[in-house]
Amino acid sequence: MKIINIAASALVAAALSHYPAFAQPAAQAAQAAKQPLSQWQEPPPAPPPQEGKTVYVVTCTSQGIGCVRAAEGVKEAGELLGWSVRVVDGKGDPGTWNSAIQSAIAAGADGIVIDAVPPMLVGDALSKAANAKIPVVSIFNPVPNADSSVFAFVRPEHKQQGQLLAQWIIDDSAEQARILLVEDRQFPELAERVAGFKAEIAKCDKCEIVGNIESTIGTMAQRLTSAVSTELTRRPAVDYIAAPFDSNAFFVIEGVRQAGLKGKVKVAGYEGDPQAFEAIRNGAQAVTVANPAEWMGWQAVDELNRAFNGAKAVNMPVPSRLIDASNVPDTKGWTGDVDYKARYEALWKRR
Repeated sequence: MKIINIAASALVAAALSHYPAFAQPAAQAAQAAKQPLSQWQEPPPAPPPQEGKTVYVVTCTSQGIGCVRAAEGVKEAGELLGWSVRVVDGKGDPGTWNSAIQSAIAAGADGIVIDAVPPMLVGDALSKAANAKIPVVSIFNPVPNADSSVFAFVRPEHKQQGQLLAQWIIDDSAEQARILLVEDRQFPELAERVAGFKAEIAKCDKCEIVGNIESTIGTMAQRLTSAVSTELTRRPAVDYIAAPFDSNAFFVIEGVRQAGLKGKVKVAGYEGDPQAFEAIRNGAQAVTVANPAEWMGWQAVDELNRAFNGAKAVNMPVPSRLIDASNVPDTKGWTGDVDYKARYEALWKRR
């Protein structure tokens, strides 16, 4: 969901009328995406929550701040409904992910949430959950094939996020960007972001992706900083680095600093985590395409409640918002602007 203020968009269009032909729509899209959300997209009516459920949340890793935030949302919302919620650190390891899901099944879990854990890497464990009639809700992952055993998918529109980040860079660079792209190919949602980003950058004749660094969430703390510093030495023309998510961008920023290029190379990321907001405020990071991670946790609880009651999944994507120095909120990460907690409490008849 993306709410755009029409009057504000018209003013932006008028102010940007002097821009080059391609830069103008890129700037308009970026400016519109900076606007705060003002409306709530109401889910269908929810069945009455059942108390006493036990839910396991398997996170991608505790190093992924977005994963941690989403898990905190599941725990907060689940406990509101009288559920017991156990969060398991997936440690960025497929073996740990599979083991955690199977442990949840063995413990008699009523529901499981996989939090940025790619379903294709835990297929056998998910099949066992399906055989045990334990509903699974996915957070962050893209929409799967129709035959997936996962009950519901809570996620932003990843491809659109990639397009939006590219539009910001195109506009900010006056169509002259030289981009170093950091990719984590383990996660399908990150691949969707990259696909959207590349497709949009390709529309800019004078923009160029001049280099690529492969990174993984399990090794970024040990390897990414030096890889970025080395690549910047090899490619002095780089003036933008696009990181796959904000926890990754933290190490990218340190690589820029070690290369002596802070203030000269702009770092971009995704997710709108607290450390990204602080980095934007102090000039170390330029921009993030934010999604409300805690909100996704609450939405996952709503989906599980529907599963427990035999209702259909909603599968509604969550919104995104572009955050840079011009509009960075005075909050610890982006939570979605609207009071989603009150909305879900009302939906569940908890207020």
